[in-house]
Amino acid sequence: MYEYFLGIIIFCIVLFLYLHIIYHLKTSSDLEIYTIESPSKDKLEEICNLRQPVIFDMYNTQLIDNCSLTSLDDKYNAFEISIRDINNTDQKTEQFVPLLLKESIELFKNDNEKKYITEKNEDFLEETCVVKILRYNDYFLRPPFVAKCMYDFLSGSIDSHTPLRYNLNYRNYYYVTSGKIKIKLIPPQYSKYLYETHDYDNFEFSSPLNLWNIQDKYKGNYDKIKVLDVELNEGTIIFIPSYWWFTIQYEELSSICSFKYRTYMNFLAISPRLIQSVLQNQNIKLQTFNKVENNTELENNKNK
Repeated sequence: MYEYFLGIIIFCIVLFLYLHIIYHLKTSSDLEIYTIESPSKDKLEEICNLRQPVIFDMYNTQLIDNCSLTSLDDKYNAFEISIRDINNTDQKTEQFVPLLLKESIELFKNDNEKKYITEKNEDFLEETCVVKILRYNDYFLRPPFVAKCMYDFLSGSIDSHTPLRYNLNYRNYYYVTSGKIKIKLIPPQYSKYLYETHDYDNFEFSSPLNLWNIQDKYKGNYDKIKVLDVELNEGTIIFIPSYWWFTIQYEELSSICSFKYRTYMNFLAISPRLIQSVLQNQNIKLQTFNKVENNTELENNKNK
């Protein structure tokens, strides 16, 4: 009798975990972007559960006043942010190099090659305590049973863009705190045409395709892909579901705050990739990427 009840309990636990994992791996590939006005928290959760991109206005004065590029430059220009050269695709080299915020902004302004962006700025947010402002103002976005909250600050040169990639997190929000951006989105069903690459060191799942200027060698498969375009201004936020491909282009000197959340079941669903990332980080030895020499790099860009 004991073994019988134990078997039932084990079966129920396995079934419970299986159903939740399937739920978190579920995707939707409809060619639609939802726009909503002044949603309640419950309504937002309900719509996000449809696994479609969602756009809405969220004019949060505290975030815009404290997390825009201009305000951060005024208060914290002596701190370093992470600079990425999007033309560097060698995964054996370090993708990010530190540079002072004030010098990074000069770099963006004088970047004629449109190749420099900044992201992965968790350390900057912690050191400046800006992360406290983000935590204080994100209750509306946090999903139930959240296990981990991840915040970031993004910016870049005018007409620069982020790599084409997707996230695995349960919720992914991008909030424009200044300027104007464009985003290209691709539903998950077209992944087979995107030459997906896995960088477990940076936990990034990307594609070599440049949707803003498609390369000749990828044009054959590009014609099979459906792309959604959207433009966002200051005070607008977008939810991008997991497994949806996206790339962001900065139309002007802009800034974005990202809010990403993982629930306990989301952790379980993506645990194979998380484990692989841990193993990769234990074994990999990165070459030291040529660090941006502040004066030299700035002068070179100014002279072009």
